[in-house]
Amino acid sequence: MRRDSAAQSALLRLRHLIAAQFKPGDRLPPEKDLAETLDVSRTTVREALVVLAAEDIVTRRWGAGTFVSAPQKVASLNMSSIESYRERVGAGGRTVTLLEASCDLVTPPAASAAALQVEGSAKAWHVRRLFAVDGSPSALMSEIIPAHLFGRPIDPSPMLQIDTSLYELLNQHSPGAAMHASTELEAVCIHGDDARALDLADEAPVLRATQTTFARRGEPVAHGTSYQRTDLVRMRITR
Repeated sequence: MRRDSAAQSALLRLRHLIAAQFKPGDRLPPEKDLAETLDVSRTTVREALVVLAAEDIVTRRWGAGTFVSAPQKVASLNMSSIESYRERVGAGGRTVTLLEASCDLVTPPAASAAALQVEGSAKAWHVRRLFAVDGSPSALMSEIIPAHLFGRPIDPSPMLQIDTSLYELLNQHSPGAAMHASTELEAVCIHGDDARALDLADEAPVLRATQTTFARRGEPVAHGTSYQRTDLVRMRITR
């Protein structure tokens, strides 16, 4: 396994370990013990703890240890690795649910067709999902996925359940189909049906993320847009 993949895997498993076995204020085991539990090096554990500290999931106190932080009033969404919305927000102790989901076979919009390098007449799946954080609508996501990927038809229906993310769907269809993503962020005003879905007034400010997902060899495999409420979720990029 490549080192960056191993480090991301260790980070994800450490997040799950903290969420499942520790509560705010608890002191985490020493790095050596965590490394043995996760079967990784102490260096990898140390790097993961630096990321979690930057996300306010843990607090590191010199000479005392690492402690689980109290939940923030606004959830944190880490954009530094490829993970699902549920994993990113849920890692901070928040409850993420799927309020609505649909998928339809469509002719892709011009912007998506260009990003995916497909002809405008080609068919694609449009998957639309509305997420909530702690019961409040928080993110409206729209994904365009080619109807045929790597020579085979793809079935997007698993994404109608919260347990399957875009990345999981792509990698189940073809291992390595979701390796990295390019995301553009922009503050915009939302209106109409999209505003009502997020329980917002027309012209309310939101964060729009436009993302293209790429396979191992750089092939574009999905293009999407999400609108996210910034009063419920804070986006964090750790570099």
